[in-house]
Amino acid sequence: MSADGPGAVRRALDRACASLRTGRRALTRFAPRPSAFSPAPDAEAAAVRAVRNLRTFRVHYAVIQWALLLASLAPRHRASMLFLMAASKGLLLYGGLLRAFPNSALLHRLLDRRLVAAVFVVLVVADLAAAHAIPNLLFALAAGAPVVVLHAAFRVRDDLEPAASPDSAGGEEDKDKERTGVVVEKKEDGDVETGPTRRSATAAAAKS
Repeated sequence: MSADGPGAVRRALDRACASLRTGRRALTRFAPRPSAFSPAPDAEAAAVRAVRNLRTFRVHYAVIQWALLLASLAPRHRASMLFLMAASKGLLLYGGLLRAFPNSALLHRLLDRRLVAAVFVVLVVADLAAAHAIPNLLFALAAGAPVVVLHAAFRVRDDLEPAASPDSAGGEEDKDKERTGVVVEKKEDGDVETGPTRRSATAAAAKS
């Protein structure tokens, strides 16, 4: 028991550190620096940016709304809060299974993502309705929607896509040149190989 104790504590600390690093990376990606936010030049660009950010940061936005909902349930509806936390654990387990077995036909056919999401939403709404906590849901949506809209409209996506540096561009040009040289060499070799064949055929025809 004494030998297993330090090992278990070390593993727990490693898991805690890994979760902290994951949360830090997610937070850094969500709001890296003030220069990552700027207004769009026009309304059309703002709409396009908002749609793209909603796709990119949909998990972050869902976490914000979920945290606000749980916080609103904590004072008077602790039973509903615990139930929703347990339901979210099941949803996280399903996501972990999808990552561990991405090619599993059982998970993709019997437990489709849309079906699991629909069941999760129905359970959440049913629990909130039974606990008379629908106003808490509306409050969480009203508090989180402005944050989501502002972030989606002002978050610049330039830092999310790695730009090609001059060195990498030069490297690509060198690779293209090397590939072109190889093709030319192969063509020249083919001409050299086919040359004697044509000559021999012409000489044989002259002799005959």
